[in-house]
Amino acid sequence: MKKYQAGVWMLILATGIQAAPKPNIVHILTDDFGWQDPVCMDVDGDTPYETPNLDRLAKNGRKFMQAYSPSPTCAPSRAAYMSGQYPAHTGIYHVMGGKLPRAYSPNFSHINPFYRYRLPLTEMTIPKELKKAGYTTGHVGKWHLGGRSNGYPFPGNYGFDIGYVDDLGKGGTYYPDTDIWGDRETTKDPHNGLAKSQKPDRLHGWATNDPDDLFRLDEDGRPFDKTLDVALKWLEKHHDEPFFLNYCTYYVHGPIQTRNRERFEHYLKKMGYDFPTDPGIINKGRGGKTDPYYATMVDTLDWMIGKVITYLEETDDPRNPGHKLIDNTFIIVSSDNGGLVRRSGGTVTDNFPLREGKQDIHEGGVRIPFIVRGPNVPRNSVCETPISLIDLYPTFVDLAGLPPSDNEKLDGCNIRPLFEGEDSIARFADGTPRESIFFYFPIELSSSSAMRKGPWKIYRNLAPGNNKDPLVALYRLYNEDGSMADVGEKENLVEKMPELTNRLLAELDAFLGEAGVSHPYLNPGIESHPGQDRVPAVTARGDEGDRIWVEVETGKDKSKIVEAKLLYTVNGGKFEASRGRREMWFEEPATIKGGRIESTVPPGTSHAAFCMRDSEGFLVMSEELPSYREMSSSNSDSSYAKHTYPFRPGLFALIKLGDEARKVMLERDGNSDKALRSALVKAKKLYDAGEGSDDDYYNTIRDLRNSIRDLKGVVPQADNYYLNLFRQGGAF
Repeated sequence: MKKYQAGVWMLILATGIQAAPKPNIVHILTDDFGWQDPVCMDVDGDTPYETPNLDRLAKNGRKFMQAYSPSPTCAPSRAAYMSGQYPAHTGIYHVMGGKLPRAYSPNFSHINPFYRYRLPLTEMTIPKELKKAGYTTGHVGKWHLGGRSNGYPFPGNYGFDIGYVDDLGKGGTYYPDTDIWGDRETTKDPHNGLAKSQKPDRLHGWATNDPDDLFRLDEDGRPFDKTLDVALKWLEKHHDEPFFLNYCTYYVHGPIQTRNRERFEHYLKKMGYDFPTDPGIINKGRGGKTDPYYATMVDTLDWMIGKVITYLEETDDPRNPGHKLIDNTFIIVSSDNGGLVRRSGGTVTDNFPLREGKQDIHEGGVRIPFIVRGPNVPRNSVCETPISLIDLYPTFVDLAGLPPSDNEKLDGCNIRPLFEGEDSIARFADGTPRESIFFYFPIELSSSSAMRKGPWKIYRNLAPGNNKDPLVALYRLYNEDGSMADVGEKENLVEKMPELTNRLLAELDAFLGEAGVSHPYLNPGIESHPGQDRVPAVTARGDEGDRIWVEVETGKDKSKIVEAKLLYTVNGGKFEASRGRREMWFEEPATIKGGRIESTVPPGTSHAAFCMRDSEGFLVMSEELPSYREMSSSNSDSSYAKHTYPFRPGLFALIKLGDEARKVMLERDGNSDKALRSALVKAKKLYDAGEGSDDDYYNTIRDLRNSIRDLKGVVPQADNYYLNLFRQGGAF
């Protein structure tokens, strides 16, 4: 290999040919952008939308007509993309993770499993990999795979050099580079840019030419968008080095609105509407692409994308003299899930001929637009190979000139050969062709799993009773010649093809079993469920030190507990400024001993609960919880749950950890840290007293936790996993 490399360099020196520099990578991840929303992706030729910039990108690049998001909603898709893993492996299933499981409504037959809210900080990610190759990495825009309410962890904690996250003014993090953001004292901040809700409704707040307007119109009559502005300024600052820009637009996610009156009037006329006097649904009773608000949002998103493309086309490349940046940049446009079809009785967009849309793993919810332009990408070309956003991780690693990642968790394939038209099959690192793509979305009305394999798609309903879908469905999406067959998933072939159904179903179930997914629970409040009368009730609960337990009914007439986990939070209630809005729950194993379930709480736990499944599949919680209809999801769990072993077990565990840290210091240096010693005295006094106010416990736990963490590099206890769940970002 060394002789080969030396020969290559001798050839370069002899011929004067310069080795191409590492290519730049720009991924524009849009939000809720439907498969057929770009005009160039439209398959029926009937769309009122106008997307000249996306169409131009496709003419100069390659469209992937069978591209998939890993999930039909944003948070699981974004975590899967960033980590290269299916949601079944990340454990992030939807956007409401990190909360105690409870029914959406009392009459829902099934209850969502407990699942994570955030991607663990220990996971390898795309920016962590690209930094190995010397790339500057930046995130701009929507994040939604870190902390609740855009709290910690932030993009920088997952490997980005710098990250701009805006959060509708809820106290998140802002871009810290004044060259790009501006001076926080003088720069007007329109928060989420054009995604900021218009007040008092969407017929007010049109952008104007007023210099004081946060959305002041530019010379082209386009409203100012802060997120786009930051993305362009980031490119300007870092374009002289290999870069990866993860530009995640807030468009075309709701609120469905526009500040661009001129373009709105254009689509009103095009769709046959008078200017509305009511801000409500304008296309009630009409299907298809008939919403002028949404059409204007698509138009605006296309303009945003066009500004990035134009910058790359017009800017000289310092690393590649005589060329523009576009000549050595891979630019990819995709979406985090399929288009939103319905909202508040009106039609938003239309994914026809695909079935359903966002929040559903039928094709309309997971098939997405995907266009790539870059070096060696054939112009005006089309690829029909099924791909997924999880493929971008290994692909970007290859584009950066790195060897295949040694990350054993990767589910995706390197699809660079598909980008460049050199292969028609997605392959794993060992060259094995990928045959199947998996989906897992165990959530409420759409609770289901699915697998795409060749022309087939197998579907399993995980919550019959919550919806009217069949238990199992098999669809043939494509014909032998590659033409579309039943992409609308209308004809269920289960009865006609039982052998194929069973074979595909076995493969899907085997994958989910290997992944160890959490399945939905039967709702114990539904009396019509067989076995509901055998669900064991909680008879006692208690704690001793850092050990907590719960007892349930046993006997021949009661089902056994077959699965149990401890759910805990270390930032419940008043531990940080949001007063519970960022409260997040995590899980640990619990031990089943007949009718007694036990576990040890992590140090610093503020609240805990047991989540159990009986042998019939029913949810058994350590206390009965209200449904979301009865208690909004905006309420922190610790605010309404009554039996959550508050403070004392977690304080006991934290005192043990503090004593261990002090012992290490005494054995090594003969003395201990003064702040730690003082915090331990205070904590033991409160614990021995047997009672105290919530504020007493909050302050005492916070002080002891911080005194241990302040000894980082001095004692190993400072690196304790549980103490550092919210190490940075102001959560404590």
